[in-house]
Amino acid sequence: MARCSKRIHLTGGFYYTVRTARDDYRCFHCSRLIPRGSVYIEERSLGNVVRRYHYECFNKVIPHRLRAVEAPSGVVICAF
Repeated sequence: MARCSKRIHLTGGFYYTVRTARDDYRCFHCSRLIPRGSVYIEERSLGNVVRRYHYECFNKVIPHRLRAVEAPSGVVICAF
């Protein structure tokens, strides 16, 4: 059974959070622009390293443990 939420914490210190962009950012995977106001996934590690992904790119990078899906309440991250 999948566990879905706007924020997921994995062992090892990784946090994944669904956010709405306040500024323009670059996607870590494809290097395209994440425009202000769009939904993206933020990856934060113990060393406070932040990586931002389009939710479509996030699904390409980490498809085996986590998946970003569109729900009636908006985009959520599901852990399997």
